[in-house]
Amino acid sequence: MDTINGYWYIAAAGSELKDKPIKRKVEGESLVLWRDHAGNPQALQDRCAHRGMALSAGKVVNGCIQCPYHGYAYDGEGRLKDIPSLCSGERLPKVKSMKSFTVIEQQEQLWVWIGEGDPTREPFDFPHYGEEGWTTFFMQTRFHAPVDMCLENFLDVPHTIFVHPGLFRNEDQDTVQTRVTRSGESVVVTFLDEKPMEGIGPRLVFPKGVKQKHTDRFILPSISRVDYEYGADHQFLIVSQCTQREEFVVDVTTAITWKLPLPTLITRPFLKWYCRKVIQQDVDILEIQGAQMKEFGRDFTHTKVDLLGRHINALRRNAMKGSPDLKETSQEVAIRI
Repeated sequence: MDTINGYWYIAAAGSELKDKPIKRKVEGESLVLWRDHAGNPQALQDRCAHRGMALSAGKVVNGCIQCPYHGYAYDGEGRLKDIPSLCSGERLPKVKSMKSFTVIEQQEQLWVWIGEGDPTREPFDFPHYGEEGWTTFFMQTRFHAPVDMCLENFLDVPHTIFVHPGLFRNEDQDTVQTRVTRSGESVVVTFLDEKPMEGIGPRLVFPKGVKQKHTDRFILPSISRVDYEYGADHQFLIVSQCTQREEFVVDVTTAITWKLPLPTLITRPFLKWYCRKVIQQDVDILEIQGAQMKEFGRDFTHTKVDLLGRHINALRRNAMKGSPDLKETSQEVAIRI
């Protein structure tokens, strides 16, 4: 599994972490998460130093995580704090601290730092979250495909005609000019002359006769962002953060964010239904692709209209090596969508 160190990854929604510990796998790391006395999230490697028991099967005692086997207890720094079977007055033995992970609760999510040493950057900030006039809800989805295939899918337009027919595009294709720009830790596609989308979603939510602004963006290490704008008062974003459990299992947190002159009581339930339906179609198609890759590997054909795939892979490979930023590039590509 290809993990990029030196970044934050979502382990869980904050609402999932209550009185009991939970187990999560983040970029291949097995973690136990719990809340201490102050309600702050803590994370350790999910393994007791004594007999290797899963700490996530234990409970929280005095703000520490207690092993279910012999009651060994650890604080958020991974330090051994209690061995119940020791006689009164006996000192705790010197035991190597368990591996701990920095956790931040931000925008309803629990972000874990994967990398050596202290964090050197802030977690990703979901755009427009909490801003006046904007509404956001989150969706959690598990995909059974490699993370780069998930990211390409989330930002890929041509597949929408075949995987999501009638939902936001149809087979009435036009030639559209695009500009693909790679710089720093991201690559963005700007659709220069795309006609407004067709389908049940756009027809119900967006105004007719207004020019559509559309961009698709990948951001290191594993974030996709799609923006649609039909004037200042009609904007829609879908931003997804991918966390690998293992090579073919990816947990995706998606922020659906919008600004519309319509009551939230109407837009929220519709968009929840609509986005869940679209995402489930992607879950199904990527599960098939993942199974094919397990059997046949990555013997793929690439064309210029695969706008972002090669850039996603180049940026991720470069980041894994810890190399300087790739050179900036910009090119225009015509595509039928």
